[in-house]
Amino acid sequence: MSARAVAEPRPEATAANLSLGSTAALLFAARSVQYLVFGITGILLARGLGPDGRGVYGLINETAIIASSFPGMGLEMAGIYLFGQSRFRLQTVFSNSFSWTVCLSVIWMALIGVAIVTDENILGMETLDLCIALAGACLIMITDGAGEYLLPLGRVRAYTSLKIIVPVVRLAGILVMALAVGLSVEVAAAIWLGSFAVGAVITVFFLLRHVRVLPGINMAALKQQASFGVRGHFGWVLQALNHRLDVFLVGYFVGTAGVGHYLVGVNLAELGWWIPITLGTVLFPKVAAMQSKDNFELSAAACRRTLAVTGAAMIGLLILARPMIPIVYGTEFGPSVSVFLILLPSGLFYTLHKVLGSSLSANGMPQVTVFSGLASLPVTIGLNLVLVPAWGIQGAAVASDVAYAINAAVVLGFFLKVSKLPLRDVLFFNGEDISAFRWTVRDLWTNYVRRNAAYQPTVSE
Repeated sequence: MSARAVAEPRPEATAANLSLGSTAALLFAARSVQYLVFGITGILLARGLGPDGRGVYGLINETAIIASSFPGMGLEMAGIYLFGQSRFRLQTVFSNSFSWTVCLSVIWMALIGVAIVTDENILGMETLDLCIALAGACLIMITDGAGEYLLPLGRVRAYTSLKIIVPVVRLAGILVMALAVGLSVEVAAAIWLGSFAVGAVITVFFLLRHVRVLPGINMAALKQQASFGVRGHFGWVLQALNHRLDVFLVGYFVGTAGVGHYLVGVNLAELGWWIPITLGTVLFPKVAAMQSKDNFELSAAACRRTLAVTGAAMIGLLILARPMIPIVYGTEFGPSVSVFLILLPSGLFYTLHKVLGSSLSANGMPQVTVFSGLASLPVTIGLNLVLVPAWGIQGAAVASDVAYAINAAVVLGFFLKVSKLPLRDVLFFNGEDISAFRWTVRDLWTNYVRRNAAYQPTVSE
């Protein structure tokens, strides 16, 4: 077998033949373990740091996410789309993406130097906290950016294991330090940074089997990546502002303790988001290598099934999480309960956005998320500016719910118009979906328990 055959598997042998149900179920299992670990870590941080320290830690994490994601240009997702459409070799689109990651890392390292020299407090963070956040952003771009290429290559186990390793390393470090010397914001942030360093190393190790992890520019591919990526990425930026801007507004109007209370409620409510996030993650590379009609039919079925599962998860969260917040996190986190209850329905809105948005992007329409973001972001800003000073963290939660609902309505409208499918096929669970769930269980047993390598799902499955 030639070196090129190893490095350049054809899309139809990988992404298009991913079993949507079983792959999503496996990834969701990994996400569940990940969130369990996140939950335990969050409890330790809340009890060890208190609301104020937990708020500062949250600001470090949010700043790193923004710094790693907002300037990304969407080159990774564009590369997955172009690779799935067989327009360019994997090495070509990957090297373009990695070059942009290197350029951004150089910029953030320079900003760290500026922060050290000026020694200014920014957004409630001291200089050291800001430097850790920017360093973390560089590592996140590798772990969460370059790592996205693993799934369209068919490396499901590698992709899912990467999602577990980083939080497990972080939890282990938090536990050791909590027992040894106690927790401080700086110690917790250093462990957070170290976990992403481990993740970056493992990501590179997994990718070396398929590509050379080196920067390089192919202008023809870069133009197409930028054209597709910028449209989708600008939409993602607008969505991220919808999801993250409220944290900083709460910090400004209420203070870091308010951020700590708010984030506990948000993180618990967003447990229901992991179901559509998981499904959308698998759906995009699969349907990017399919015809439009097959894409829309599969995505509509995926949407209504995900709505059903997300609804059931919301009921479970309501029963389990609501009474546990003051018990597990401490009575001082009592205000988090109302935030959790207000934001609980957001999982249904996010299902429409993530699943149908992934389908439209894979059909060459990433700009739909721009339109939905332009409709919802002004609502987010306006309602937060009015409601947070008046109602505090509960006002931020209400503003988010309204914005998520508007966003979901816009994406749903575009999907119905383009796919020409009836509304019932997108939203309402039916008998066919029951059969699909049974098939998913059988497929999981065949592929991941018995590991029957000869089995291959059909495209419709």
